Amino acid sequence: MLDDEVRGSPRRTPAQVEVVELLRCYRRAIELATDPPPSRSVRFKALRRLLTWLRPTWGLRRMVVEHVRGRVARLERLFARRLALDESHENDEENRKALDLFAASLPPPRSRIWIALPLLAVVVVSQVLLALLLRNQKQSTTPDDERPLPQQVLKDLTSVADLNPGNLTDTLNTLLTSNPKVTALVVGLLVFSVYLVWRPLLPAFRLMRIILTMPGAIGRRNGESQLGRCARGLGVQDAEVTVYAALRERPPNDPELDLWLKLGFVTILVALAVLMFLPPERLTQQGSFLAALAAVRLAFVLRAARSRRQPAAPRTPQEAPPADRAPAARARG
Repeated sequence: MLDDEVRGSPRRTPAQVEVVELLRCYRRAIELATDPPPSRSVRFKALRRLLTWLRPTWGLRRMVVEHVRGRVARLERLFARRLALDESHENDEENRKALDLFAASLPPPRSRIWIALPLLAVVVVSQVLLALLLRNQKQSTTPDDERPLPQQVLKDLTSVADLNPGNLTDTLNTLLTSNPKVTALVVGLLVFSVYLVWRPLLPAFRLMRIILTMPGAIGRRNGESQLGRCARGLGVQDAEVTVYAALRERPPNDPELDLWLKLGFVTILVALAVLMFLPPERLTQQGSFLAALAAVRLAFVLRAARSRRQPAAPRTPQEAPPADRAPAARARG
């Protein structure tokens, strides 16, 4: 019966969509990212320069370009689906042509070598941290061999640098058979290495969120700054919402690099708390404080993640499920 109702439902009326204005916003956003104005609104010029210097723009333009490239590619797929399902409007061909030309006008994507650089940087940083730990590690023997157990684990981790899957397997086996203190130490060390590599890019990522007026990016501190006013004038987020509402699709969620880094910081706090609770130190008060701080930080990250979720796509009465249409029909009756 449900299949009969679905087959008998009226055909979706194609809506007219205009993407040219959104593409203009994208172009202005890329231009703004090339030389962004100050993002802090302070009275003293010297202090404003200092705050701007403390928020570097490394990789800002590339972040905006790649973000725009991904959004344009997603719109191309949505228009292709409309055409495949015979739901296209008469101006969809012009929109697809505009999207294709705009994507061709963007700077070429980075090579795979640039994509692999963060991974290599994480390996290098972890090797440096491991070397420092090995130098200061206390001598404690084990029943199996007369080598310190923490040093054995850390030495196994150094072999992962050559990206050999066999070495990675040995390292995981060593971690699984070690005591919780060593495991917490190694996990915290690796997460801290990732945090150190990606943390310098966080200021540029926050500037990108401001330029693209993503939810929660513009607040009281940066709302009256030059960059905040320019970003509100562009209205990239409003243009995107308009286009996706016409397509009856949910807007894509925003990137969450800053939230992942904050989650990594929570992991580091948890690892430190575990180290505090375990013997021989058993620093219960310090461990409880770090655990409480991690819990508060995790709640903040989850709340920020929920606030960035885009609303669901609007539904027409014809698109609503039969169970949802029945109460509406009874109400009209």
